[in-house]
Amino acid sequence: MPRIRFVFLIIVVVFSSLAVAGQAEIRSEIEEANAELSEIYGFSVKYSLTILKGEGHEQPAAIDNNGIYQIFLYTSSYKPGVARHELAHVYFFEYLRIRDINPDEIPLWYHEVIAEGFQNLHTGTRRSALRVAFFDFTEYEEKYPVKDDQSVFYGAVASFADYILKRNSYNKLLEVVNEFSTEREIDTAFLNVFGSTVRSMLLKWRIVFLLPYSPFVVGVVLFLYLLIGRRDKYWRKFPLDLRSLEEDEETKNRRM
Repeated sequence: MPRIRFVFLIIVVVFSSLAVAGQAEIRSEIEEANAELSEIYGFSVKYSLTILKGEGHEQPAAIDNNGIYQIFLYTSSYKPGVARHELAHVYFFEYLRIRDINPDEIPLWYHEVIAEGFQNLHTGTRRSALRVAFFDFTEYEEKYPVKDDQSVFYGAVASFADYILKRNSYNKLLEVVNEFSTEREIDTAFLNVFGSTVRSMLLKWRIVFLLPYSPFVVGVVLFLYLLIGRRDKYWRKFPLDLRSLEEDEETKNRRM
């Protein structure tokens, strides 16, 4: 019995240590992100951070309650970069509030471009699944996609943000909001800042995204070409005898 208690005590200590280590990692990441964001935006934001253990299925969240910001993170499902992501949302909320823009006026997908862009600002994004290139994340202006599509949604948004930030500074994403404050149209804001509409930018991103897959596509096309060509060459060995066809038709008519 004492031995069982001793083992149980070890397990409790290990789990407690992991929880403490997880909280320390989160706090360290969010402090670094806060310093970086305050430099980008030129102001600091007050927020409350709640770190819970969770059960592994909870979603982290940044909540704007009329300028009172709350961030909820969970150690059981935490991944590096999530704290940066959620704090980026908070700073963006404040940026919009200062400019008297209701956060709901900005398409939901652009909120995520802001957050994903900052989350991966220094690391870039890993190559996503091919499906990402064909997923139209700009359809989600007010609501998030269903749970089964959320992974590909975030993958597409992160890849698109990465495409923009490899060619522009992070401040350019905020300039879009400045343009939006006067134009009240995200497409026009994109055109004024990047010289391209949203659709045009999406097309350029997709082309760049699909370039690594081009050898595979060329290989498939070449294979089909050779396959069809060989079949055509094979059937050419058997010339069509029109006379025999006519004779067969006459024979058929006689029988009738």
